[in-house]
Amino acid sequence: MYSRKKSRLLKHLDFMLLDIFSICVSLSLAYGLRHGFDSVYARSEYTRIGLLMIVIDIVLVFFRDSYQDVIRRGYLKEFRAASAHFSFIMVGILLYLFAVQRSELYSRLTLFWTWGIGIVLMYLLRISLKTWLRRRMMKKNSLVSVLAVVSSDIASETVRGLLERKYRDYEITGIILVDKNPHGWTEVEGVSIVADRNNFIGYIKENVVDELFVSVSGNFQATENIIQSCIRMGVTVHQNLMGINKNAGNKVVDEFAGFMVLTSSIKVAAYRDLFLKRCMDIAGALAGLFLTALMFPFVAAAVKKKSPGPVLFTQERIGKNGRKFRMYKFRSMYMDAEERKKELMRQNEMQGLMFKIEKDPRIIPGVGEFIRKTSIDEFPQFWNVLKGDMSLIGTRPPTVEEYEQYNMNHLVRISIRPGMTGLWQVSGRNRIRDFEEVVRLDTRYIEEWSLSLDIKILIRTVMLVIKGDGE
Repeated sequence: MYSRKKSRLLKHLDFMLLDIFSICVSLSLAYGLRHGFDSVYARSEYTRIGLLMIVIDIVLVFFRDSYQDVIRRGYLKEFRAASAHFSFIMVGILLYLFAVQRSELYSRLTLFWTWGIGIVLMYLLRISLKTWLRRRMMKKNSLVSVLAVVSSDIASETVRGLLERKYRDYEITGIILVDKNPHGWTEVEGVSIVADRNNFIGYIKENVVDELFVSVSGNFQATENIIQSCIRMGVTVHQNLMGINKNAGNKVVDEFAGFMVLTSSIKVAAYRDLFLKRCMDIAGALAGLFLTALMFPFVAAAVKKKSPGPVLFTQERIGKNGRKFRMYKFRSMYMDAEERKKELMRQNEMQGLMFKIEKDPRIIPGVGEFIRKTSIDEFPQFWNVLKGDMSLIGTRPPTVEEYEQYNMNHLVRISIRPGMTGLWQVSGRNRIRDFEEVVRLDTRYIEEWSLSLDIKILIRTVMLVIKGDGE
């Protein structure tokens, strides 16, 4: 799933809020220095001026594009930008006072001190935020993993263009050459050639790949094959508009690393919707962790009484685009459950790459059966949701053993953040025995995703748990 670029309002919402904070604080400080540190906003005329300054600030953001390239601006450029932005605000205030002929209500010294304090404060806060954002962007675990798909004649030029942006939210992790390698290269501009048109699927399965950037000079049939295969696997594809793929699925014209691209993905979603989904995850996780803390002593005592050992079961699972993480559950099985699984494989009731038997002898009698039937065992996963490894709604994360057996068509399941519940679970998971049907439902969920669909699945999940059909 691909998130469209943020709107101008949302893209730099953090800087907007910081500038509004600068406006409020600078007016308060200036008023305090001139009149004493009573609340400036206790006087209606200064409240009016403060609100007008905020309105002018928001208007400037829309019409002046004040935050263009803000992350990459140097110290001097940022000081000029902050000075110009705050000066426009104050000029607007002076024009307003002149137009309404009410300037006698305000101290000129207060207004000019607001001007000076505001420029300095806005500059310092912007620099502080930029420093923090730059450090965060340079952390590899927060970067989008991108493969460059290029032809040999423009490989150096393309990769150089992708790497020249000093502060970027992506990492070029490898190169796929679509044509023959006439020079016998192993790397281009310091980036390794990791695959060719024949073995790229194996590389994508074994490594974390979020997106592809495609830029080729010729009309290579191999390029079409790579693009179509990756879209089917749920990998987002950015195609340089020098060569357009007309047959890709969901498409949107976008900008990537300074290139104008046609972005194709199994699902193109608005940034606002994905932002709201994450907010819903955080709110749900906090509520879920509160309930988990309340029930922990009782679950821990019951589990330990029946089966000595740790209360929590942790297991390595596969997350979005192949990222590995530790998933947490209340332990509902005996300590040797994983070893005994091999002995029980011939009793597997699922067709394909998942394991399930109705009367699993590994489950702790009584307490284990109860917490699985009521889905209490899943509650510690709210910690995974809060961390961002999982979402409330998504596709269930496969085990490493299951994932290693996936073919190309199965990889679409991991193209989004995995969830505690999903369309498969509320579509009668106890009755579904074919893994390919699970993949079909997961693919449908991704293709049709919306906030309203998530809410419907969440409500149906709660109803199933209340009915005791959570296992």
